[in-house]
Amino acid sequence: MKVAIVHNYYKIRGGEATVVAIESAALEKQGLEVISYDRDNREIDSFSIIEKFSLIRNTAWSKESYKLFRAFLKEHQPDICHVHNFLPLFSPSIFQACQDEGIPVVQTLHNYRLICTNGLLMRKGKICELCLGKSAYQAVTKKCYRNSALQTYAVARMIEKNKKNQTWNENIDGYICLTDFAKSKFKQHGLPEEKLYVKANAVAITEEPPEVEVKPYFVFVGRLTESKGVRLLKEIAKQIDIPIWMVGEGELADELRLQKNILVLGKQPYFETVGLIKNATALILPSLWYEGMPMTILEAFALKTPVITSDLGAMQSIIRHKENGLLFQPGSAKDLIDNLNFVLKNVDAASKMAANGFQDYEELYSIESNMVQLQEIYRSVIAAKAK
Repeated sequence: MKVAIVHNYYKIRGGEATVVAIESAALEKQGLEVISYDRDNREIDSFSIIEKFSLIRNTAWSKESYKLFRAFLKEHQPDICHVHNFLPLFSPSIFQACQDEGIPVVQTLHNYRLICTNGLLMRKGKICELCLGKSAYQAVTKKCYRNSALQTYAVARMIEKNKKNQTWNENIDGYICLTDFAKSKFKQHGLPEEKLYVKANAVAITEEPPEVEVKPYFVFVGRLTESKGVRLLKEIAKQIDIPIWMVGEGELADELRLQKNILVLGKQPYFETVGLIKNATALILPSLWYEGMPMTILEAFALKTPVITSDLGAMQSIIRHKENGLLFQPGSAKDLIDNLNFVLKNVDAASKMAANGFQDYEELYSIESNMVQLQEIYRSVIAAKAK
């Protein structure tokens, strides 16, 4: 089977880029032929003023992207096209190119972009479902995307124009939702249920990180932004004895560096990050949004590190409280501290949760299990297309 992997990279590469790399390498190892088609948002920095303004229009539908991508499909003739992200440089016109070439196409829904302009279902630090099942144009006056009415309009126009033209319902043959929770939201929004598949991301830890003798610490790995709930970690840091080590970068980095008992390590190489997770007392993910599929939780499972995370969204689909991890009330400093203390005072229970998390990793999130699931989706989509 020949698979075309399509991805528009963000300037700051995060979980999506990791998933693209992991799945591409794993598919090749399984004997599939993988061809990549990608662009990078860093290209925009070199755009002229005219090109940047044109991007507002082209985000919804790019004739140039359609032409180039259709030529790519004609040349390589893949059996299936797997799109991870198309915004903003490709646009949804690539789905039309697939249909015109008769090539099945599947889209992984890493976030909620087809519903919400900022992709988070979140506004002003709180969950927001205003546009769920309704028009994304409601977001324009609220400047939901990058705090810009103009940029929000561009994304809302992309969503609504393609909704009207039936791109989402007719030009995409299958969607991969990362959790049952996400599937329920996209179904509620109106995507065809028969096209919604559930497959989590995979984790690929190829080497065993070394054990390191260090003083106890909790670890956070991710973007240092409001939506990740990192200000809650700033609030609790002064109330606990064990330090919080933070791996990542973002607009709140300088603010967090000023807080006693927090060590901001910045962006770290993957293997070093894995080692920091493995040797931590627990991984903390205090996210305030639903998340797509937090890779750090899956990595903690694989490394047998206890997980403490917000009780909402994707985390609810992954964590069973006090079985394979701990859930706390989102934004609650007291509840988070209570869960941190539970891990510290109940070592056996924490070890048992970590062991259960590792079992979930082997059954659901390991490369071997995940590739079986992904290829089953491919075959199902190809068969449905053939009919």
